[in-house]
Amino acid sequence: MYPMVRCYHQNASIPQHSFFILCKGNNAGKPSLTPWPNSFIATCSNEEYYKFFFWLVYGLHQSGKFKVHQRGSVIPYINLEDVRTCIREVALLIHPNWQRFQEILSALEKCNQLKSNLAQQIIATENLQKALLQQYFQQIKNAPK
Repeated sequence: MYPMVRCYHQNASIPQHSFFILCKGNNAGKPSLTPWPNSFIATCSNEEYYKFFFWLVYGLHQSGKFKVHQRGSVIPYINLEDVRTCIREVALLIHPNWQRFQEILSALEKCNQLKSNLAQQIIATENLQKALLQQYFQQIKNAPK
């Protein structure tokens, strides 16, 4: 049931149903769908477990559960065994409330989609602002004196 969590190497192949967990820096423990240079890779056996564990790690990161495991005075980091232990402990607590957690997962996915849409709208708005200003300054430059 638990994902296989191991160190990620840049040139290694990425198995299906895998996600990444940042292991260094102030955001150590943050999950991602794309690899980072300093990350662990978590590989799940199927799509259902993949979604469950991705959002579980997301929740652990957002709630600061990985902060207590961070080491290092200059660049904080978390080690592999602490990540595995933390995931196992919390997964055991959540498993009896699987239906409730699935509802939360659904809400989190909807929030993530809204967040992505808003980010795209912000980028489109910024591009429109740039285009309007460039057009205005181009008109001023070409205007007869």
